[in-house]
This record gives sequence, C-alpha cells and structure tokens, in this order.
Amino acid sequence: MSNFVKIEQQLEARREREGGKGDRTIESWKQALDAFREEASKAILVLKDATEELRVTAEEIVENSPEVKEIVQTFASPDHDLAQISQLRDFYVGIPYGLVLSLGGFVSFMVTGSIAALRFGIVLGGVLLALSVSSLRSYKRGQSSSIMLKGQTAIATILFLREIRLLAAEGSPLVTYFTALISGAVVAFYVYRLVLEHKQQNASNLESGTEN
Repeated sequence: MSNFVKIEQQLEARREREGGKGDRTIESWKQALDAFREEASKAILVLKDATEELRVTAEEIVENSPEVKEIVQTFASPDHDLAQISQLRDFYVGIPYGLVLSLGGFVSFMVTGSIAALRFGIVLGGVLLALSVSSLRSYKRGQSSSIMLKGQTAIATILFLREIRLLAAEGSPLVTYFTALISGAVVAFYVYRLVLEHKQQNASNLESGTEN
C-alpha cells in the first residue's frame, strides 16, 4: 500500500502549494483513493482465498487420483538421469507437450472460437497426452510402449507440418516461428526414440538368437 501513501502525500503537498485552493477537488481525489484502496484490499483477500482453495483442490486431486499421483511422482523422482537424452523416455516430453497443447487449444477456442484450436489443440493434444500417459503405464509395468510412441510421433508430425504450412503463408506472427521450432524439436526427439528403441530391439533379438 506504499503507493497509496505516496499519492496521499502528493495530494497534501499540492494542497499546501495552492494555499487551500482546489480543496474540493483534492478531497474528491482522496475519497476516490480511499475507496479504491478498500476495493484493492478486498480483491487481494479474495485472491489469497482463491489461491489457497486451488492449492487445496490440487492436493486433493493428486491424493485421490492414482493416475495424477503416478505422473507427479514420475516427474518428481525420475528413474533415470534426464540429463542424458538416451535415458529420456517419450512420456517425459509427451505429457507436458500434450498438456500445453490441450490447455492452449482450450484457451484459444474460448477466446477466439477458432475451430483450428479445437481440432489441433484440444483434440490432437488430448490424444497425444493420453498416449503419453498410456506409455508411462506400460513402462511402469515393464511392457512395450512402441505403439504409443508411434502414435505420438504421428500426431507431433501432423502438428509440425501444420506449423510449416502456416510459416509459408504471408504475414505469419512471430509466435508461429516459436511453435514451429518446438514442434520440430518434439518430432526430432520422437524419431530419435524410435530409432533408439529399434536398435535396442534388434540387439535384444540378436542376443536371444545367440542364446538359442
């Protein structure tokens, strides 16, 4: 509230300079300032209460939803060294990427009513997120997740090609270059994972054949 105090001091200084002239105007400003300060205080209290409620709700969701809890634990305590790209599983990229796509598409659709945001954001982003979560489950169970990885790669490629098409159009906004860069990086990562898992599968088959 220090800004309000400074404004009041400036009003008092102005009153002293004018020698009492314009008292009504200054008094009106002070009343408006007091009213605004009161409303601002109420808004801050409401914001604090809402923030606390959101925090409690988020904690309840994490505690009551095994899937969300599993995702949070996976990202909070990863099984591998994520600094090494070879140890970075597809769901470490797919879950946040799909979540951003879904939320971004939802916000864009609500604000602009864009059908493209609905199609490429909510729908494809939601499918990619679901595939990533399924990949995480398969990994936790020790099962293969190659189908989910291929599905994520296909969706990321579709999104990347769309960004390239938008870049080819005239007057593309700067944000399009950024989203195209992100989409391209995600596609490159998925392709890398496909190649890596293919090599690992071939090596495993070769070892099995040697033992037999």
